[in-house]
Amino acid sequence: MDLRFIDIPKIENDVLFEDLTKAIAKASGLYENVNINGRPGQKQDGVDVYARKQDDSNWIGIQCKVRSTNKSFTKQELLSEINQAKNFNPSLSEYYLYTTLSRDSITQSNVREISNDLNNSNDFLFEILFWDDIEELLREKDYETVYYQFYHTFFRDNLTLGHSIGKLVNLHLGFDNKLDTQYDLMVGKIPSYNGEKSRTDYYRGSYYIVNLNEYRIEFFQKSYNSKKAQCFPSDISNAFPNQIDCYRVSRWIENFEVFDDLIYNDKHNYNYYLSKEERKEFNEKYYVEEE
Repeated sequence: MDLRFIDIPKIENDVLFEDLTKAIAKASGLYENVNINGRPGQKQDGVDVYARKQDDSNWIGIQCKVRSTNKSFTKQELLSEINQAKNFNPSLSEYYLYTTLSRDSITQSNVREISNDLNNSNDFLFEILFWDDIEELLREKDYETVYYQFYHTFFRDNLTLGHSIGKLVNLHLGFDNKLDTQYDLMVGKIPSYNGEKSRTDYYRGSYYIVNLNEYRIEFFQKSYNSKKAQCFPSDISNAFPNQIDCYRVSRWIENFEVFDDLIYNDKHNYNYYLSKEERKEFNEKYYVEEE
């Protein structure tokens, strides 16, 4: 799933936004005992979500604010929430404001000023997360399950639909740190799918590699009970013009501990080298003369 270029719509419901905040706190792995504070109508001391930090057992509180407009938070508004949070039991070591307000320089200035005063008085840490910050979190791999939970009806990703997904790769191959060959590739996967059956299901669960220089494609599989790909030189023999490149590309593919990370990360340029020993091993295994 790639959310880098997707605008995630703001949540407009107070209760749903509290649930999202709670889910984000849980998914971070930083806290235990993450809970909603009370119920609507009860006194909450400025805290909608609370949790205990795993590293030092201190408590943190989060205030959730749905903002229907882009109106900045005044210093008085922020201080009102902070003064309430000072009454929370047990005392907080950190206090956060999560809001659907877009990042705002006036609010940031007020937060910095208040944070500085709190620090000087040895009070709790105070920070704000704007909707822009929340969007950035939801785009991270650690928060994929949170994204699915709250936005599955808004956006159906390629894996859910069973569509193939891939990315362009610029691969340079060489020996002993000297590059000699370059390929423009498309590398991707065809996910498994539980929908309508088709004769093309034979290819589901496979990875694919397209040699764009020569318009050739081949398929290979995921290693059994592993996140690595399993790719033999013979698996990609139709995609590359000679045995040595098939061998080098297959070694490059199997070099990744989690092959899906190659597909989903932001890196597009790769170099891969064979050592003298590896080239000797190739020559002995495939009985070919060195060129």
